[in-house]
Amino acid sequence: MSFDDRSITPSELTGKPSEGTGGSPPAATLLALSPTKESLKVSWNFTQTLMKRLPDIVDGNPVKMALSLAKTIIQIKDAVKENMDAVERRIASTGAQLRIFTKHSREWLIRKVADHENEKAEIAAIFERVNEARILFEVGTFDPPHPSHLTPDIQLGTGIAVFKIVDVIQSDLKNFLGEHLKVSRIADHKYYLAGEEGEKLHRDVCTPGTRVRILYNIVNWANDTSPESQSVFWLFGPAGSGKSSIAYTIARRFELTCDVADTITLGGNFFCSRQFNESRSVAHIVRTIVYHLSLKCEAFANVLRRSGKFDTIYQGPRAQLTDLLVGPWVESQSIVSKDSTTAPRYLVVIDALDEVENKGGPAFLRALLDVINENYLPGLKFFVTSRSDPDLVAYVDSFERKQLYRLQDVEKEEVEADIETYLATNLPHFIGQDEMMGLVRFAAGLFICAATLAKYLTRHTPPEQSELLENLLHQADLETSLDATHLLDTLYRQILSEAFGGFKGVILKKRLATLYTFLCTAERTSTFTVTTLLIPQQPGKTPSACLPTSVADNVLSRLYAVLYCDNLRNILSYHKSFPDFMFDQHRSREYWCDQAAHHRDLTEACFRVMKTGLKFNIADIPSSFIFDAEDGELPSRIEQNIPPALSYSSRNWSHHLSLMASTTSDEPLLETLADFLRLRALFWIEAMSLLKVPGLCDPMLRAGSKWANEVSIVNSVVSSAFKLIIV
Repeated sequence: MSFDDRSITPSELTGKPSEGTGGSPPAATLLALSPTKESLKVSWNFTQTLMKRLPDIVDGNPVKMALSLAKTIIQIKDAVKENMDAVERRIASTGAQLRIFTKHSREWLIRKVADHENEKAEIAAIFERVNEARILFEVGTFDPPHPSHLTPDIQLGTGIAVFKIVDVIQSDLKNFLGEHLKVSRIADHKYYLAGEEGEKLHRDVCTPGTRVRILYNIVNWANDTSPESQSVFWLFGPAGSGKSSIAYTIARRFELTCDVADTITLGGNFFCSRQFNESRSVAHIVRTIVYHLSLKCEAFANVLRRSGKFDTIYQGPRAQLTDLLVGPWVESQSIVSKDSTTAPRYLVVIDALDEVENKGGPAFLRALLDVINENYLPGLKFFVTSRSDPDLVAYVDSFERKQLYRLQDVEKEEVEADIETYLATNLPHFIGQDEMMGLVRFAAGLFICAATLAKYLTRHTPPEQSELLENLLHQADLETSLDATHLLDTLYRQILSEAFGGFKGVILKKRLATLYTFLCTAERTSTFTVTTLLIPQQPGKTPSACLPTSVADNVLSRLYAVLYCDNLRNILSYHKSFPDFMFDQHRSREYWCDQAAHHRDLTEACFRVMKTGLKFNIADIPSSFIFDAEDGELPSRIEQNIPPALSYSSRNWSHHLSLMASTTSDEPLLETLADFLRLRALFWIEAMSLLKVPGLCDPMLRAGSKWANEVSIVNSVVSSAFKLIIV
């Protein structure tokens, strides 16, 4: 059947079988559908149907294309005439988006439709109805009498958020700023959308029906345009209390500008995470936020470019805030509008500052508070989350403009109700049972505890879940203190006991070393890389691609409640509270990971891998007269000859060296260093150049030289070798 001969049936748009088919739903089911849901369904099916037909419509003949589009829309209109009253009430920005599309790339299309078909009014009406429904679909509503409606709408709207996120600056300016600011992509709340391009971060919005009051308060604060409204909302609380889920929910909501009453949109965001280099570095926060903001505000982007102060990215947070944010923003606002009630307003979300390395989070927050206290930044608001910091609280109290919402001060009954809602969603068979109250009591107000409980129990049958929960509650009753941290520790110890309880001696030691390596590597790695680091290779042989990873895979599988793999098979922890637990000897007890000792083991492992893997002309370059760019097969040879473990070791040996414990018995390691510097340093530099990180060579060598000098003043061989290579 040709396209022109094919008609559209109502079932294509309503999603319901046609009358007379065996799949007709019961009448009660049809009656149960609300007008809103029904119209959303019809609207979405309308869009899908139109998009499916577009490939058939596209034609080199503009007149034929215009006629085909008009005919398709009229067919759709006829097919949904019985549902048109509902559609008229509910359709949103698709019409506006299609008008923008036609204005810039198909203006002739509408003119031809008007010239050749007397359907212009009908087409406009249909577009407008689709427009209204798309807004309802995308935006969602917030109904204070029914606060649980907030999060479902946020999740529904975000499903098509990517289509509304539009950069206001030209691509050349965007590329210029991206190149000079050197931003973090991973720290962007949307990064999970780029799943196949890099590591996948595990972020979740708040479960529907939870955190309603705090979300409502944050949204109201963000939308408040009164002069009395504070510029900063600092949400703090203990690890695992759900701050990141709240921040993620807020960022997703305002990226959409998903309510007609909203007065603000997301201008920038940075989600800190210790699991990645760029997201745990304080140096990336301001530059990333500034880049995001420039994509939304053209005047700011132009002023930022003219300022030319991009070298500031190599300075501290205070200098970056002053030169890259405050100065350009103040100047740009004088260009945009002097009327703060009509000028665009932007929200900046910064999550989990306690995840920043070297305690840089509190220092950054102090710098941010200082510049906001000293400068007037119209149109900007900042939402920040971190663990509590009594010193900073006292510091903030000295400011006139502040907004602190102490998460731990939320009424216990409200937190428990939120957690019960979360557990009911994830463990529905416990609803109405006595075990539900036990789960809520065990979570003790920590969402991470509730989430870990759900993951831990889900793989078991309902009877087994009841037994496991009873055992956990029994262990918790034996604790001298029943605070939230001790209860979370009980859960973590139970998970570790099940994972390692059946092993003893050398086998247990190797399995624990595998877990420690999961947690101590400088960047997230795969089970293959971890196995390579832990299993010595024969000299002169590169790590085999078929190296057995069964032990590492099994350890990861047994710890499913606390660890997971991203799409690149790199290992991550669900929450930072688990590494914190493992690194605290008093909490993890027999499972404790001695970081300093294990970093020593990993230092030796890195040098061992480099000793067996590094060699002259490691990429098998046929001639020194050939530029790398001219060698099309070079990338594949680099990947083959510098496997992940060798790449990791070459880039991170100094990281582990700087964190290991120095002892009087370091002479063997000094000899290893001396051997590396005498025989393999140049091979290493070549590998680093092929890995496109030659700039790391100097700071890594200096870190090694510093360690060597601190450990042994008399060992001049190593110190002299370091100095010679650095020079």
